[in-house]
Amino acid sequence: MTAARRSPKVLRCLMVMTQMRKSFEFGLLVWLLSLLAAQSALAASERKTVAASAPRLALVIGNASYSKLGTLANPGRDAQLIAERLRQTGFEVTAVADRDLKSLSQDVEEFALKVRASGPSTVALLYYAGHGVESDGANYLVPVNADIKRRADIVQQSLAVKRIADRLASAGNALNILIVDACRDNPFPPGIAVSTAGLVPMGAVYGVFIASATGSGKTAFDGEDGHSPYTKALADAVVVPGERLEDVFKSVRRQVRLATGEQQIPWESTSLELDFFFVPPPPPPSPAAQLLAAAKETGNVALYDLLIDRFPASPEANEARAAVAELKKGAAGSGPVVASAASIVLDRARQTRTPEAYDLVAALFPNSPEADEARGAASRLREITVLDSAGPTYEGRELVQLIQAQLARLDCFSGEQSGAFDAATIQGLRRASQLSDEHFLWYRPTMAALRALKKVDGNDGCARQKTVAAPRCLRVNNEDFCQ
Repeated sequence: MTAARRSPKVLRCLMVMTQMRKSFEFGLLVWLLSLLAAQSALAASERKTVAASAPRLALVIGNASYSKLGTLANPGRDAQLIAERLRQTGFEVTAVADRDLKSLSQDVEEFALKVRASGPSTVALLYYAGHGVESDGANYLVPVNADIKRRADIVQQSLAVKRIADRLASAGNALNILIVDACRDNPFPPGIAVSTAGLVPMGAVYGVFIASATGSGKTAFDGEDGHSPYTKALADAVVVPGERLEDVFKSVRRQVRLATGEQQIPWESTSLELDFFFVPPPPPPSPAAQLLAAAKETGNVALYDLLIDRFPASPEANEARAAVAELKKGAAGSGPVVASAASIVLDRARQTRTPEAYDLVAALFPNSPEADEARGAASRLREITVLDSAGPTYEGRELVQLIQAQLARLDCFSGEQSGAFDAATIQGLRRASQLSDEHFLWYRPTMAALRALKKVDGNDGCARQKTVAAPRCLRVNNEDFCQ
């Protein structure tokens, strides 16, 4: 009777336990699916690289002999130098010189058609050296037959840079690069001279990387040694192996800034989602090659033995066997234990700072403390790579609000995050530009500014700067910024 009375309770208990188990299994399933989704999203967000075998086409234009605006000394030589360097890096180059408006427009149209015919994987590059002008917030290339006497002549007698960028973007190819080394002097009448100097930074055009030798209100130096400082720096930078497109132009900006005493600061605008290398990086060394290099540096017999054991059929193993024989002849056969070998390989990974180098430590010594450190370091490096990618792009009020949120995080802005690019936001962005080594325009809302601000640690914000209040001016690190 007692057992019979208790059986319903036991049954209910079993039912509750069954439901709990099902809930747990369902929760576990949801967690696993979420983890898989997160991993898939991470994999999808990783940047892709333009294949080194992709077709490369270039149009190089040098305008020097202007009929009404005088002759420039170096654009012809600059165009020849860039054409030569681009051919060295695998581009099929079409080079033209001294183009009037009709020819310049035809050159761009024919080039865009050629790019489209070459296929969607094509990399296209257009380089221009000569006169350029900015008017009412738009940039223009000036053909050699232009006779610009008033502002209205600019639109009618020049070719808009935005039009070129849009035409390239419509070609349907993987990547377009538009480089303008213009504004070398100011040959225009005094009435329009102030407003036309330099090119104003442009908004992003999808699929196009736009680079200019100098910014609005500035003149690009023509150079005194046969080449402009910008083209000279560019020609040197494009042949450096393993430099991404963005890094090439960071190097160019630094070299031009130093060469001109900070009187000329180049700028870029981009919405690219692909990595591109003019000269691809060398392939990473194989695990066997890394082990052999570590063994040679240290004379560690344990590393040689490990190499022979793990990669017996490799050429490096043959070299390791010969080296071990020599070491043993010299009575140096009692090397350190494998744990010391793990430390040596980890030290090399710390110097190399690549995920692959840390992966080698984890693969060779999976149960060692060094492997734990290596896995964490490799994961962090890959996360940095993903976060540093182009990612989503924003514009307008949304972009300004995101910039204001970052400025507030860094104690550089205390106003309302309204999305209005007002004086308080400009002041905050100017102050924040002191916190980052990455160059960005502090007087415009740009994705470059947003990405740079995100990388600044909150502990290194504007609160650490010394500021002095003034009625309409702000002093930041002994530099005055006035509204």
